[in-house]
Amino acid sequence: MFLKSLQLKLIFVFVIFIVIIISGIGIFSIFKIEQVYYTGFVDEMLNNMYGYNFNVKGISESEKDSPTLVYGPAKKKKVEIERFYENFDIYFSLNTRTRYGTMLDANYNDILDDAGHKLTDNALKCIKMAEDSPHKYAIYDDGDNFCYLFAYVLETEEAEGGKIIVLVSQSKAYINKQLNQIKTMYMITIIVIIIITIIITIVTARSITKPIALLTNKAELMAQGNISLITVNDKKNVGYEIAKLIDTFNIMMQQIQNNMNDISSEKNKIETILMHLTDGVLAFNTNGRMIHANLAAKKMLNFEDERTFDEIFNKFKLDVNLEKIIYLDDWASTEQVISLKDKYLNIFFAPFRNEQDKPTGVIVVVHDNTKQAKLDDIRKEFVSNVSHELKTPLTSIQTYAETLIEQEELEPEDKKRFLKVILAESNRMTRLISDLLQLTKFDYKKVAWKKTKFDLPELVKQICEKHKIQADKKEQLLECYITSTVPAVFADRDGIEQVITNILINSVKYTQEGGNIKVYVGAVHDDAYIKIIDNGIGIPKEDLPRVFERFYRVDKARSREMGGTGLGLSIAKEIIDSNNGSIDIKSEVGKGTEVIIKIPTYKPEKK
Repeated sequence: MFLKSLQLKLIFVFVIFIVIIISGIGIFSIFKIEQVYYTGFVDEMLNNMYGYNFNVKGISESEKDSPTLVYGPAKKKKVEIERFYENFDIYFSLNTRTRYGTMLDANYNDILDDAGHKLTDNALKCIKMAEDSPHKYAIYDDGDNFCYLFAYVLETEEAEGGKIIVLVSQSKAYINKQLNQIKTMYMITIIVIIIITIIITIVTARSITKPIALLTNKAELMAQGNISLITVNDKKNVGYEIAKLIDTFNIMMQQIQNNMNDISSEKNKIETILMHLTDGVLAFNTNGRMIHANLAAKKMLNFEDERTFDEIFNKFKLDVNLEKIIYLDDWASTEQVISLKDKYLNIFFAPFRNEQDKPTGVIVVVHDNTKQAKLDDIRKEFVSNVSHELKTPLTSIQTYAETLIEQEELEPEDKKRFLKVILAESNRMTRLISDLLQLTKFDYKKVAWKKTKFDLPELVKQICEKHKIQADKKEQLLECYITSTVPAVFADRDGIEQVITNILINSVKYTQEGGNIKVYVGAVHDDAYIKIIDNGIGIPKEDLPRVFERFYRVDKARSREMGGTGLGLSIAKEIIDSNNGSIDIKSEVGKGTEVIIKIPTYKPEKK
């Protein structure tokens, strides 16, 4: 968040840059000073040791007057050791303030001072390092702010224990003081330079960021849709390059405004078209991510949260692959058919490309073919049923006619019986063809309905009287009841009579001998109703939704035996619907059937 501002970025970068440079110089300088001090101390110690004629073998007598340390088994007195020790102090610049030194025997005891100071742990470490070193000397840094330790081992057979150890301690107080002063100087320098850098950077950055901020404000207005309000007139105190940028920005905004108007118009057109399409349309990018789906597609494929190609289509187990559709020429387009519950869907897949002819995604079009598929099934079933219905009576007619021709010696009674069969089958074909013609007129809206005002109870009574003889033959009790005052109805009287007659004939036909058939006529709200109830064989529950389909029979063998065509209820449904009424059937196997027909009552037109 802090570095989002260009001005702050410039300040931050320059300050960090200066701090890094100065800090690097300071660290390098401090390191070099410490290194020089350290190197100087080591060189001085080594030069002094070698200048004192010490070597790895012991003490040599390069001069006649040079002191010699002699230790023997009999512990002889030291020869001129006092003089040697005095020269050691002077030669190594020993003092009690910055540099302290001592000479130790093999047991780390002071040679001259029996009450010598106790060696520190770091001094013992330095001595051990010198003893283990092939050069027989070692330097040890005793902490950051304390001292350097120098140890040198003189090996000689004349000394007790075979060696003498020189130990020198150099205090770091002086160099630390110098380094602290240098650090302080560097800190002050860094602070001053940072302040100067910030001032210079702010002044420089403002000259750059001010016009940029102006353009940013204009761009924000453009993002909010206020393109027509954007004009840049404030070009004062800006350089030539910024002024040129502002002019270019104005031209760009004008072009963007024109393009956006065109894009918005096209977008609205496409969205309107897609929204009102009955076919589903989906679009996916090359990664399989859905970028568009209209409402029809969501309803057809029944998805909500799915957002990828695989999530939507894998559940249908389709043999489709997004990469093949996009990149393989053989898959320029493909079609799949799926069955989803009671729907039949045709799905088309096709890639789409950009202006450079590169594939950018896949378009999927979903077409609901349910109605066409059902119509095809109905057509096939209709043709099959008609063929079967016509074939049966024709076969009977052909058989009996051939028998009459071939057997001339038939008895008159047999001939008469055969002719009756031929006549019955002919009448059956006539009824079938008549029903088919009537349904064809319904399909093509060629029925001229003669709707009039008439008395429904009177019509129902007449129909019951006509079929009472048939009911009496089967010893059935056919009763008609008028339950209330029934207003006149407005419908096609002949059509309503055909419907009631058809339903009543079915009740008589499918009710066993000695059964009961009751017909009720009444009114409810704005409708008159006819309710026909019998205690016949009934209709299975699973067959009730299909009883109004053409040629559908609950028991095909019994229906054909009783002379039915399988079209009666279909015709009844068409007539009632055309007269703005309704027909409903309730039934239970072995208990009977109840048919309710509703017809709208007459309503005088208001003048």
